[in-house]
Amino acid sequence: MKMHMMVFPFLLAALPMMANAAERQLGPHIHGQASVNMSVDGGLMDVQVSVPGHDAVGFEHPPASPRERSAVDRATATLTGAGWLVPASAAGCTLASAKVSPHGFGDAAEPGGHADFDAEYHYACRKVAELDHVDVRLASAFPAVRKVVVDIITASGSNQQDLEGSATRVDVRQ
Repeated sequence: MKMHMMVFPFLLAALPMMANAAERQLGPHIHGQASVNMSVDGGLMDVQVSVPGHDAVGFEHPPASPRERSAVDRATATLTGAGWLVPASAAGCTLASAKVSPHGFGDAAEPGGHADFDAEYHYACRKVAELDHVDVRLASAFPAVRKVVVDIITASGSNQQDLEGSATRVDVRQ
């Protein structure tokens, strides 16, 4: 019993680090590259995205002017609207929820640290069997993004597809 009492404070001290690690799991921060994780299960499609702050707004620090604050607000609105993600129309997918989290732009940001926009989306698809592709237009929404790495998990397996240049189409059935 005494051993448990000695270990407990260390576990409590580690909780903030573990919570932060669980919150940010979309991969490395590489300027010019966005990451998209997509899963399709039943009639649901869940999507997570991470875009480096520099690619979305041109800087990675708390906004220092009204112009920079406006840039963060515009990027947040662009991601929240999810117009950059277009599921195959035959699937009848509708956006059920969207949550965007700009990290590294607040007062608690570390000087010289990285900043990202992370987002989560939940779609309901009436005809998920018709979901054969998704157009990912992050490079159009954020021109500094030169590559989008898309990881897809479906009932039939998983794969990774890289979009570069003007490529936007992701084959969901691959």
